[in-house]
Amino acid sequence: MAQHKHIINLISKQVIPPLSSKLHKGQAGRIGIIGGSGDYTGAPFFSAMGAMRFGADLAHVICEPNAATVIKGYSPDLIVHGILDPSKTVDEIKVELKGILERLHVLIIGPGLGRTEHTQNCARAAFELAKQTDLGVVVDADGLFLVANDPSVILNWPGTPRLVLTPNVMEFKRLCEKMNIDPKAPADTLCPLLSRALENTTILQKGANDIISNGFPIPASLFPNDAQTDGKQEILKNEVKGGLKRCGGQGDILSGSVGVLLAWAGEWVKGVYDDAGHPPPSQESDLGKHIALLAAYGGSTFNRTCSRRTFEEKGRSMQTEDMIPNIHKVFEEVFGNEGVRSDEAKEYA
Repeated sequence: MAQHKHIINLISKQVIPPLSSKLHKGQAGRIGIIGGSGDYTGAPFFSAMGAMRFGADLAHVICEPNAATVIKGYSPDLIVHGILDPSKTVDEIKVELKGILERLHVLIIGPGLGRTEHTQNCARAAFELAKQTDLGVVVDADGLFLVANDPSVILNWPGTPRLVLTPNVMEFKRLCEKMNIDPKAPADTLCPLLSRALENTTILQKGANDIISNGFPIPASLFPNDAQTDGKQEILKNEVKGGLKRCGGQGDILSGSVGVLLAWAGEWVKGVYDDAGHPPPSQESDLGKHIALLAAYGGSTFNRTCSRRTFEEKGRSMQTEDMIPNIHKVFEEVFGNEGVRSDEAKEYA
């Protein structure tokens, strides 16, 4: 419990940027979601709107043309690109995709994408482009289907990867089997084993308790100052209670929140928020190397809490759309409400 509070405090005080007049549109997160097909329009909407309500400035949905009109009708706040046109070649789509990705901090690959050869090849192209840029990536749903079939799409990532996979039980099992890891091994060992097999990709293993690992020992900075560590802990286990209604779509809200935290953390490390009184980590700090771990843990905590609070209101009738109105108050419950810089706060009191 002490470690949980310490990590959430790190995220609240350091990763999350201020609400400040010194920041301009887009600096608080430009998120892209590649997903959305004829059968699935809700998943990319939940991921994108979850990101926007969590605090992102802009959200782009990149989808098939027949999904674009539907998703545009859900909300005027989303920027929707219906470029995943089956009548075009993947090379033609890749040119358009490159122009969109250049505007983003983070790309979420998979919500409602579908598993046709065309959409999977579009996702493959997105991974290729993401590797060429300083872009954070969150992979869920049908994006994980591609990774399980072809892990090479996430291997050989340049630098310290800002890459998070969010598999559920079955997706995690398929990934383990693909990487020749026995899925029946002790639960607390599987996540770091899979992470190392995937070159230290950060994995958020969803379950009764979420398990998070990047395959490395958990750094001392993620323990309270008075904690005794032996350098052997390889996982963060999130035991925050979630809701009891397992309606589809909650993982899409999760991908959106993880994506925003990953975007904020990346910009924080670069010093983007320094002028707003929010300096980057010191050179002595190792936090910059573990921002994907922080984003995954923060998103997990937020999503589980939002699910629980919504279930308390709606019970068995709960649907994922019921979570969206609760995002703001749950954000403040988890991370606090000190987002406005103190010198500006009195104007909003």
